[in-house]
This record gives sequence, C-alpha cells and structure tokens, in this order.
Amino acid sequence: MKTGYFPGCSLTSTAKNYDLSTRAVFKALDVQLEEIPDWSCCGSTPAHVNDHLLALSLSARNLALAEKAGMQEIMAPCAACFGHMRAAEIECRDEETHKKVEQAIEMKYNNSVHVLNVLELLERVGTDQVAKKVKKSLQGLKIAPYYGCLLTRPAKYAQFDDPINPVSMDNLLAALGADVIEWTAKTDCCGSSHVLTRLDLVVDLSGKIVYAAKDAGADVIATACPMCMSNLDMRQASMEKATGREAKVPVMYVTELLGMALGLSNSDLGLRKHVISTAPILAKIS
Repeated sequence: MKTGYFPGCSLTSTAKNYDLSTRAVFKALDVQLEEIPDWSCCGSTPAHVNDHLLALSLSARNLALAEKAGMQEIMAPCAACFGHMRAAEIECRDEETHKKVEQAIEMKYNNSVHVLNVLELLERVGTDQVAKKVKKSLQGLKIAPYYGCLLTRPAKYAQFDDPINPVSMDNLLAALGADVIEWTAKTDCCGSSHVLTRLDLVVDLSGKIVYAAKDAGADVIATACPMCMSNLDMRQASMEKATGREAKVPVMYVTELLGMALGLSNSDLGLRKHVISTAPILAKIS
C-alpha cells in the first residue's frame, strides 16, 4: 500500500517523536508513506482565525502539490492539519470557492486528492492485520484513548467516526491487547493554542482531562494530536500547582503505543522525547 504523507510543521519540530513513530509504524505495516514535495504550513490557527480564503488556500496548495506528484490521497497525522486540509477538500467542491483558491495559489488544482487522518489509514490497513503483527502485547496496560476536539469535529468536515463517542482508537488499542478504559473526557478540548494567550485556561482544561484519566485508572493517555500532547504532557507541573494534587500521567502518541506492540525500538519511536516519563509504561509491558 502507498499513500501521500503530510507531516506538517509540528511533526518536524516539537512533535518529532510523532513523525518518527508514524514512519516506523507504517513501514512495519507495509505501508509506504510518500512525503508531499515542497509542502508548506496548512495555515494552522493564525490563518484560520483571520482570513478564511487564506486558510483554504494554504491547505489547498499542499493538495495541489500532492496532485502534481500523482497522489490520490494523503495522510496528515496532526489532527489540526487533517481538519484544515479536509475542510479545503470539501469547501473547494464549490465552484466559486475553487476558483478563488486557484487564483490565490496560482496553481492548477483539480481537487482530486482525499485527505485521511492517521486512524483512518490504520483502519484501511485493518485491525485484524495489525493484530497479526503484534509482537509484544499491551495486555494489562490501561489506556485512555483521547481524540480531542479536532479529530472527529466539525462532523461535516471530519466525516470520521462518531463526533461525540468515537471508537476507532479504542478498537485499535484493544487489538493490541490493551485494556481500553471508559472515561468522560475523550473528546474534550485541551485548550489548544490558547496556551499563547490564556495559559491559565489551558492548565484548567488540560488538567480536567488528565485527572479524569487518572480517576478512571488509566496508566497512560493516548493521543493523535501534537497540540494535545504538548498541553497534556508539558503542563502537568502547572496542573499540580493549581490543584495541589499529583498528576504524573504519561501521555503518548497512538503510533508510539502501536510501535511498542509491533516490537519496534524505543529510539525508532522517540520514546525519550516526553516530559512525563514513559518508563513506567515500558516497564509494565516488558
């Protein structure tokens, strides 16, 4: 299997371990990821809160480049990148919008590339096929699957899983042998980019997620979003200061957990690139 790959800005910087684990996992699953040549930012938050046409155009440029490279679909691991480019794919079906976007990017764009998120591509591989390649079961590891607010919403754009109670990550983790816990915060917002302007808000929202997972008995939170990882993993000291309660809940990308189950090395997965140590998780499944 072969598909286009859009790493996005985060996976080449603060979320390097997400990029490492994604590439390693799909290689182990016999999926060839072909990076889009000369890709650029999807627009991120700044463009999308200031200029809608600019936002669509930045995402559409990457889709046009994928077309030029002969790709029919691409996978964007970052939940925000996925959401922005899926929105461009859908909105550019409108003839007038498509015309404006083409003029803005000064490129031919046929809108022929479909955008997938990481869980969709893993579903394409199939949980049964993934389970057959498991070398180290995650049995006994209690995982809280955290989708965040962007992976399945807005539903009219994401068109993936249930926007309120998604189960795709649950099913994948269960196929790895993990104990997938039921909890109340799987689609709650972590505060996102408000970390730049309202850190107190982010600490509060992210703290509610971390403590919900802790109260549900989770050993680790699984995520598929670099921003969620940053807020949940990096802010736990601030959560403890605000609440007077210990947090210490490891947060890992779903691809890192999958890579562990597939028997991939810690260095290949970037497991040392976390603020809250993943050592207890490694010890539990060793």
